[in-house]
Parts: sequence; structure tokens; C-alpha cells
Amino acid sequence: MAPSEAWADDVSDAQATLEQAEERLTQISQEHAKLQEEAEGLQTQIDAAIEGVMDAQSEVQEGREHLGEMLSCEYKTGGIGLLTVLFESENLNELVNNLHYLDAVQQAQADEIELQRQRQEAFNTALDDLNTKKDEQMKKISEAEQKTAEAAQVVSNAETKLADAKDAAAEAKRLAELKAQAEALAKEQEEKQAAVETPVDPEPETSTQSESADNGSTESNSDNAGSNTGNSGGSSSGGNTGGSSDSQTGWKTGSASAYGSESDGTLGAATATGAIVTESSMGVAVPLSWPNARSYLGRQVEISYSGMTVIATVNDLGGMGGGSRSLDLQPGVWRAFGASSCFDWGVRTVSYRFL
Repeated sequence: MAPSEAWADDVSDAQATLEQAEERLTQISQEHAKLQEEAEGLQTQIDAAIEGVMDAQSEVQEGREHLGEMLSCEYKTGGIGLLTVLFESENLNELVNNLHYLDAVQQAQADEIELQRQRQEAFNTALDDLNTKKDEQMKKISEAEQKTAEAAQVVSNAETKLADAKDAAAEAKRLAELKAQAEALAKEQEEKQAAVETPVDPEPETSTQSESADNGSTESNSDNAGSNTGNSGGSSSGGNTGGSSDSQTGWKTGSASAYGSESDGTLGAATATGAIVTESSMGVAVPLSWPNARSYLGRQVEISYSGMTVIATVNDLGGMGGGSRSLDLQPGVWRAFGASSCFDWGVRTVSYRFL
């Protein structure tokens, strides 16, 4: 083959390689954009689902408190039994009236228990729906991430094929454009991923109302960590309970402390968002040491522990052992997990993901 013919073949091969790479990269970019659009659309659905879950969760909490009051009242009064009705009724009419009253009391208790069962079922259904949407979103994000890796591979393959081509210098500009396109795709993916896992801090706040050391959770609490056997009424749905993060589902594992008692002085205190810590507040704090820590404020977090799941809102910030703990739970949260006090909760390992 004449040298001119070999040169022409090299040129033709190099151009064909670049054309194939450009075509595939265009395809990948379109597929990536579609996945990102679908992930963003799912976020809108997730936000709506969160409202439904939190409403259902609130009803479960209120129902639990009402049942607790009924049982407490019965315990304090000694309750009303059939023998009490029989022995304390002075005549037949009074006996009939007391029996009707006893029946009404027992029916009211049975009705409340059934209502609570229905509330719990509604919460579980809403939570399952939320988790389905969140899992689907994380799957889309993972697929989009794979597209960026594929784009980088396309460029790398083209670069390798052109390395020995005599006209590599002539096609250097086209190759550089391909690399820039792949890098832009990777940067976009990184920003989208960060927006899901760690929202961008819009404006730094000038102060935080609860930036006291460890946010009310003392270091000694870590000695009180233990297992929970209480029934929170939470869903059995949960996340990854292993010791590492799962990038495909968004679940992370970390230590969670607790605060919100009179003894530590944080019950009734104002949080970073201005919310007040009450015995039923469903808030959590995150460490100030986290990047863009204040940007988590107002965001919902799903927390799973011992087969139970709670949705809480980030409304506070704290030292939290310099970030050695991931979450600091307020009373409504640790009570939902069955703890009797923040000291009873101590520091325990939980799974969590931001929604």
C-alpha cells in the first residue's frame, strides 16, 4: 500500500473513531438529562408523600398519648370490673345501669384500640409509598452516575485509539471538546448528587440559638447506650442497618444521642430555627462540623432503629462531640423509639437518610 493510501486510512479511522465517540456521548448526555429530569420529578412526589407520612405519624402519636391517658386513668382509679359492679350495686336498677356503663367503657377502649390500629396501618402504608418513591429516585440518580462513568470511558477509549494515529494532532481539538463534554456531565452529576445528599447553603446564618456544647447531650450519655425493647408504633420499614453508607439508597449508619429534658436544661429551649423543644417535638439536630450544616435546617430525615421508623425534621445544630455523632434526637423522636428519657436513650446506632 502506498504511503499516501496508508495516511488516508489513518485519517479515515481517526475521524470515524471521533464520530462514533461524539455520537455516543450525545446519546449519553440525552439519557443522563432524562434520568435527572425523572429524579427531580420524583422529588416533587417525595415532598408530597412526606406531608402525608408526617400527618399520619402525628395521628399515631396523638392516639398513643390518648391510649396512655386512658390506661393511666384506669390504673389510678383501680378500674371498673364486673365484680365491682355486682358488689357495689345496691339494687337491680343500679346494677343494670352500672352494667351498661361498664359495657360502654369497655367498648370505648376497644374502639380506641381499633382506631389506633387503623392509624398505624395508615402510617405504614404512607411510609411504604414514600420509601418506594425515594428508592426509585435514588435508583435514577445511580443510573445517571453510571452514565457519567460511561461518558468518561467513551472519551478514554477514543483517546487510546487516537494515540498512535498520525493525524492525532489534527483531531486534538475534537478530542478536547469530547473531554470537556464528559467533564461537564460529571460536574453536573456531582452537583445534582450533592443537592440530594447535602443541600447547598443559600445564606449563612449569623447565629444559632442552640449552639451550646453538644446541644444538651452530655458525653456521659454515651455510657448509657443500650438496646431498645419498647414499641414505638413505628413502621417495620427500614433502611440499611449495616456499618456503612449505601450510596444507591441514600441510607447511612451513625450514632444518635438525645436531648430535651429539664435536667439538661434543653426542654423548652429554642432551636436554631426558633422552634421550641417540647416533650413531643419531632425534631433533630445535626453537627455544626458538617459541611453546609445550616442548609439541613428544615429538611426531613427518615430514621430507622430496631425495626421502627420515624420521620423527623432537622431544626437544630450542635457540637455533638465534634461531629462524632450524626443526629441528636428530641423527645418526640426518642419516645417514638420507646425510650423513657434522653438518658435512657443514651447514644445508639441508627440508620438514617435525608428525604
